[in-house]
Amino acid sequence: MQQQYRLKNESLESMSRLVKKFGGTSVADIDKIRKAAEIAVKAASEGHEVTTVVSAMGDTTDRLITMAEEITRSPNAREMDMLLTTGEQVSIALMSMAIQSLGYEARSFTGAQAGIMTGSQYGYARIEEVQPDAIQASLARGEIAVVAGFQGVTDRNELTTLGRGGSDTTAVALAAALNADCCDIYTDVDGVYTADPRILPEARRLDSISYEEMMELSATGAQVLATRSVELAMDQDVPLRVRSTFKPMDPGTLVGNRVSVPEYMVAGISCDTNQVSVMLKGTRSTNTKTKPADGLGSLFTRLQELNIQTDMVMLLAHEDASSFEAFQEIAFSVDKKYLARVKGLIDTFSESLGNPRVSLETEMAKISVVGRRFSSRPEMVANVFETLQAGGIPVNMVATGDLRMSMLMPKTYAVRAVKLIHDCFGLAEGSFLA
Repeated sequence: MQQQYRLKNESLESMSRLVKKFGGTSVADIDKIRKAAEIAVKAASEGHEVTTVVSAMGDTTDRLITMAEEITRSPNAREMDMLLTTGEQVSIALMSMAIQSLGYEARSFTGAQAGIMTGSQYGYARIEEVQPDAIQASLARGEIAVVAGFQGVTDRNELTTLGRGGSDTTAVALAAALNADCCDIYTDVDGVYTADPRILPEARRLDSISYEEMMELSATGAQVLATRSVELAMDQDVPLRVRSTFKPMDPGTLVGNRVSVPEYMVAGISCDTNQVSVMLKGTRSTNTKTKPADGLGSLFTRLQELNIQTDMVMLLAHEDASSFEAFQEIAFSVDKKYLARVKGLIDTFSESLGNPRVSLETEMAKISVVGRRFSSRPEMVANVFETLQAGGIPVNMVATGDLRMSMLMPKTYAVRAVKLIHDCFGLAEGSFLA
């Protein structure tokens, strides 16, 4: 048993270079780490050069955050990154040991050792460069390289983390730097579905999907892939495949160039039930030096700098001719986890915003329908509205684009809305091709 994986299969005519990423659920315990190691070793024994990227085990990152918050409500950002990077260090060591126990050579690398160079923003650093020399050397020695995801290092040798989903981004960046043939993302689902199969069992798995459609699904609540990783894969033309650790022979879903995958009328429906609707009602004189837009511009610029997504925005403005007053209302949605920070920013910019009255609706959901050419298919948008109206489902806000339309509604209607739209386009029966 120990010898069968020691040498690569020299009879293969060609050898591929593969990157295989295993998420937290795939390495949640020792048995699962062994399973992930078997997948990596099988690929290596078939003659492929294999680099694995692993996340922290299970809920390790959440537990580390909890411990830090038990010490202080405002932990230092640098020390938080120093703390959080330890989770993946445990995983890479155990993964390497598991591979070695199967008779194949492996070497573990932290993000810094792997040459993952990042910017200096703690907690949400961006990869600026990958220097893969150490990984290249490991692969040349016939080893499986085991790399810590989610982390990197600055040019000043400071450890950083990449934010939630950062291990996906690490895997894609490495695949691009290594000129890998494919990047497999192993998780607890076996591919990308037309809707979340946990809330809609009749949802169908897609054999393939374009980068653009996958990016829209990720950005609007589908938790299969991190948005930044899909964006990077598209920029670097890295083929992605979403696969299940627990069904290693299943091909999963290929994410690739739009010219090589089918064109769907609707590729999928995402459901994000952690949304908050924020409405600002304010009054400002048109004769003041600071115009209403100045405060709004500062607010939304700061939200963008903090990576707080506000893709659903509704602005209403009118003037009272008799009083020469400009009235303005703005509503937007944000993820519930950012609510405290958003409220703080509104307080900070309150005077420049005109000291608005703030109204919050905290139990909201964003339903997004993703496909292609929505802007040239008005009948599709009409079908969605007619379906929801017939089902008695209220819609508070709408945002549309060429690849998707998103609707904000009370959370209690979310699952029913997904089902109605799913049925409207026949996604369960597979009639979703354009």
